[in-house]
Amino acid sequence: KNPPPSLGSLTPGSNSVKASLYGIDAGKYRLLDKEKLDYSLGDVVFSEGSIPDSGAEKVANFIQSSLMDGEKTPQFTFALATSAVRSAKNRDAFMKKLEDKTGISARVLSGAEESYLIHFGIVSETGAEGVIKTIDIGGGSAEVSWSKNKRYLFGRSYELGAIRLTRKFLNGKPFTQEIFQRIHEHASEEFRKRSPSDMPEADQAIASSGNIRAIVRMTEEVRSTAFSKNIPEITPGVLEDLIELAIGRTPQHLTSMFDLNIERSRIIMPAVVVLLAGLRYFGVRRLNFTDAGLREGAAYFWSKHGHLNLPLQESDSG
Repeated sequence: KNPPPSLGSLTPGSNSVKASLYGIDAGKYRLLDKEKLDYSLGDVVFSEGSIPDSGAEKVANFIQSSLMDGEKTPQFTFALATSAVRSAKNRDAFMKKLEDKTGISARVLSGAEESYLIHFGIVSETGAEGVIKTIDIGGGSAEVSWSKNKRYLFGRSYELGAIRLTRKFLNGKPFTQEIFQRIHEHASEEFRKRSPSDMPEADQAIASSGNIRAIVRMTEEVRSTAFSKNIPEITPGVLEDLIELAIGRTPQHLTSMFDLNIERSRIIMPAVVVLLAGLRYFGVRRLNFTDAGLREGAAYFWSKHGHLNLPLQESDSG
C-alpha cells in the first residue's frame, strides 16, 4: 500500500525562513518535522530595498537541505513568501532564483491570501467556533481576520510589522514615550483607514506569530512584578504595563529584563504597541495565543482541496 501523501511548506518570512513537513491523510494534516533558518529578509529589504543574491542562495540552500534530503522529500512542496518579499524591489528575480535552484513552486502571497491562511491555521489548530477574530504580527505586516463557524468573513493585512516599524521609528534608539506615541498613532490610523466599519463582535480573539509568543513571555515577567494583573490572557492593561516598563530602555535592557534574544528585543516594542493599538481599536478585552499560523493554514487548505487556490473575493480583503 502506498503511504499517505506528504506536503512540504516553506515560508520565507520577514523574521525568518521556516520549513514544515506534513503527512496528509483523509483530509487531515499532521506535522512530521520542522526546521528554521535564522535569516531576516525583513532586515535586508526594509533597509536596502532588495534581497541580495547571497540571500537568495541562502534561502534556496535551506530549502534543499530541509525538505529535499533523501527519504524526507515530500510528494508536494511549495514556498510561500510574505511581506518582506512582497516589498522587495527584486521580488520576481528572487522567486525565480528559488524556483530555478530548487525546482519547487514558489509564490508571493498577497496580503489577502496571507490573512486567510493565517486565520485558518489558527482556527484549524484551536478548534475555535463562533465569531473568531485572529491577529498576527510578523516582521513586515500585521494580519487581522474574522470568521463565523469556519466561514471566512474578511481579513486585512496592514504594513505594521515589527521590523518595518523598527526601521521607521526606532532604528537603534531607545524606546521612549514619544516613540510610543508616534507608533501608536500610526498604527491606530492604519487600522482606522483600512478596517471595515461593520466588524462583528468576536466570541473569541486569538493571536499568533513569534512576536506574539515573545510578548506572552514578557507578560509572564510582568505578572511577577508590582504591575501584576493576575489575568492569564493578554489584555490591554498588561500591554500598557509592558510599555511603561520599557520606556527609556535599550534592546540590551529588554534582553535582560524579559529573557529575550537580542534580535527579538530589537524589534519587540513596536509589536507590543501595534498589538495594544489593535486591541483598543477592535475592542478586544482578552486575547488568547497559539503557535499555529500560516504554514498550518496552508496544510489545512491543501489537505481539504489538494491545491492553494483560495476562495477569496475582493470584499474579503478591502
